Amino acid sequence: MLPLILAGKGFHIWDWINSYGAGIGALAGVIAAIVAVFALISAASDSRARSQPMITAEFRAAPENDIAAELVITNLGQTPARDVKVTFDPPIVLPADTTGLVAPFVVKRYEKPIAVLNPGQVLTNTWWIGLDQGGDERTNGEPTPEEVTVHFDYLGIGRRRLRDDYPLTMDTVKFTTYSTSSSSTKGRLKSIDLSLTRLAERAADLVTLLRNSSRPESS
Repeated sequence: MLPLILAGKGFHIWDWINSYGAGIGALAGVIAAIVAVFALISAASDSRARSQPMITAEFRAAPENDIAAELVITNLGQTPARDVKVTFDPPIVLPADTTGLVAPFVVKRYEKPIAVLNPGQVLTNTWWIGLDQGGDERTNGEPTPEEVTVHFDYLGIGRRRLRDDYPLTMDTVKFTTYSTSSSSTKGRLKSIDLSLTRLAERAADLVTLLRNSSRPESS
C-alpha cells in the first residue's frame, strides 16, 4: 500500500532507490568495516589477555608430612612472568634465634624479585609445622602467620605490569578430613610402625628383666 500511496503523490520508489541506493550501500559497507575492525581488536585483546601469565598462591597439606603445610606459588598462565615481586601482609618476622626453623628460607627466597617464572613452574616452601602443646589443636612451630595475603607484582606480555592479591588462611588445610584404609600403603605402614613400636617396648622390658635376674643377690 505504501508504494501505491507514495506513487499517487508523484513519488517513484525505484527512482529514489536508483538515486540514493549507491550512497546507502557505501554507508552500510563503511559501518560493516568499522564493526569488523572492532571485532578484530576485541579478539586480539581477548587473545592477549588469555596469553598473559597468571601467578597464584595457595596453602596445601605437605604430601609426606601429616602435620605440615606448604605455601605453593604457581604460574598457571601460558607465558612466562618476569620480574616477579612477592610480598606478604603481614610480613614474616623472624626471631633472633632461627635455629631449626624453615621460615628463613621463605624470606630469603622472596626478598628479591624472581627474574622468570615459567608456565607451569611451581615454587613450594614449608609454611606451617604443627607442634603438640597439649591442647586440642597443634600450634605453628614457625614464625609464619596463619592468615596472610600474598601480593604479586610482575611483568606480562607487552611489558604490561600485572598485580594480584591472594588472601590465604591455614583453616583451609587444618580442617581437611580424610580416611585411611588398613589395606592401603599408608595404612600398612602405620600398622608396621605400631607393631615395631610394641616390639621395641617388649624387647626393652625383656632386657630389663634379664638384667635384674642376672644381678647377684646380696647376703
